[in-house]
Amino acid sequence: MMLRGLTRLHYAYKVQAKQISTSAPKHSINQHLGGRKCSAFITQHSARRLFSDGQAPSLSSTTTSSTAVEGTFSQQPEEFMGPPKLVIFGGNGFVGSRVCEEALKTGLSVVSVNRSGPPKQSADWIKGVEWVKADVFDVGSWRDQLNGAVGVISCLGAFGSNDFMQKICGDSNITVFNEAAQAGVPRAAFISVHDYGFPSAVLPGYFQGKKRAEETLALRFPQGGVALRPGFIYGTRNIGGLGIPLGAIGYPLDKVLGVLPTKSLAGIPLVGAGFVPPVSARAVAKAAVTATTDPAVEAGILDVWQIKNYESP
Repeated sequence: MMLRGLTRLHYAYKVQAKQISTSAPKHSINQHLGGRKCSAFITQHSARRLFSDGQAPSLSSTTTSSTAVEGTFSQQPEEFMGPPKLVIFGGNGFVGSRVCEEALKTGLSVVSVNRSGPPKQSADWIKGVEWVKADVFDVGSWRDQLNGAVGVISCLGAFGSNDFMQKICGDSNITVFNEAAQAGVPRAAFISVHDYGFPSAVLPGYFQGKKRAEETLALRFPQGGVALRPGFIYGTRNIGGLGIPLGAIGYPLDKVLGVLPTKSLAGIPLVGAGFVPPVSARAVAKAAVTATTDPAVEAGILDVWQIKNYESP
């Protein structure tokens, strides 16, 4: 019932925007809809508040145009309903696969764009994702997937030569954010990296590439762009069909650091990097999905301590 209410809300906003556009100047449409470009999807906890009385809310309280939709969502035709769509780039990787799984749990329609298609593992959630096999730099092969999306999440990143890291950590993400903004996608999230304050000679392509991508995200999505900056991410990483339990290191370390004032200690030059707490891939995924679907999440940076708020108890 909750997902049904969410999809009706998503559709009603789209109808409202379309009808307003026929009677209002183009420059006033965003203002009329709260400046969110019809970002109508809300998270589960928000939905529970809206539908706690069993009734879908009316749009009449937010309507100022005589041509806008009024009444309850039960009046909307069923054939137009569908779960809001989230497009994930790099969804078959270590973090990306968790993001896809989390998005499906939330009730979203999930599309993953990546070079190699679905991950090489057997899990039920994989069947629920639409896998688009494409090179991120071949924009024409995936641009149409952005149509109607409520958000995009980029999990693209890699290690290698300096030029390679600049290309994958920087250029590929910049391409995604430019295209998503051009397509009118209202929100975007980026899996970036904690700023350890390392000397510029340490992995310059990796850190500079991520920084350039963050700058483009902030420029193209000033009101709906969120960069997540985790440190060490733990969980089970699948490499060649073999599961590597990074949690065997990350989880105990997280518990040890949990009793220390890590945020203060992390600011100490040179040694501070050792006090940045690890975070689970699940928490990163939850934070990313929430950032792209809940307008209550402000644009800007989510540091590792904020991401840890999404850890399961």
